[in-house]
Amino acid sequence: MIPYYRGHLLAELRRFPGWVEPEGIGLTDETVVYVRQDLSVVLHPVQDDESVLWDADTPRWRTFCESELRFEVPAELRADAD
Repeated sequence: MIPYYRGHLLAELRRFPGWVEPEGIGLTDETVVYVRQDLSVVLHPVQDDESVLWDADTPRWRTFCESELRFEVPAELRADAD
């Protein structure tokens, strides 16, 4: 399966009421971060395991990603695609 990532400005993700990010890394609202198919958020898609900013897959976060960010893995990249 090909991993899927979609870039977003950090300002968009900071609108989520429960958003918490690591302190001391100096990110601005204009920083581009990447939501990956499991709805975790990383700084760099190439080094994603080393740069995870968010990995709390809760029902509220899933709803935010779907309704506010309009995040959806393309059908041809989904595990359930035929």
